[in-house]
Amino acid sequence: MNRTWIVCAVAIVLLLAALPVSYQLWPARTPVAAAVESGARIGGPFELQDQHGRVVNEQTFSGQWLLVFFGFTRCADVCPTTLVHMAKVLNGLGEQAERVRPLFISLDPERDTPEVLASYTEFFDPRILGLTGSPAQLRQVADAYSVYFQKVPMGDTYMLDHTGSIYLMGPDGELAELFSQQTTAEAMVADISRIIGASR
Repeated sequence: MNRTWIVCAVAIVLLLAALPVSYQLWPARTPVAAAVESGARIGGPFELQDQHGRVVNEQTFSGQWLLVFFGFTRCADVCPTTLVHMAKVLNGLGEQAERVRPLFISLDPERDTPEVLASYTEFFDPRILGLTGSPAQLRQVADAYSVYFQKVPMGDTYMLDHTGSIYLMGPDGELAELFSQQTTAEAMVADISRIIGASR
């Protein structure tokens, strides 16, 4: 047998043998796209800090439509993909987008400072406002929105598993629509446009 094939075969066997061990090093994980529980109460009071260092709460956005997503800036795929999605939705809404305030609420206060959030959200769309807060404040708003999140150690760093839904909140602070990660930007534009249009 060719020496190269022998080396490859040995490497594959060693890799397969190591897989069960490596899996045991990580805790059981909930999928990043964890869904909001059916029938959960959504919304409520909160106090956070925006990317400019200003204190904001639910009253700050009173009377506005909110498009809300929870995540963190070091997210490898779901968060950037979703923020690109939100930017497409804002563009698709045209003039109606002026009535919608998109919020990106970071669940990673240790690393996502207001300065980090400002740079991150600007990359996707300057209309997206980044919010952060203390661990207690973020736990409160996550609970209010029925958001699951958990820190997952990965070597000398960590990632976060979290709910991946996008919330459309009405001017009254009530949930108007809940979008899953599978909802296309076109479908979101159509639904949001219809909902906002019907509210006049």
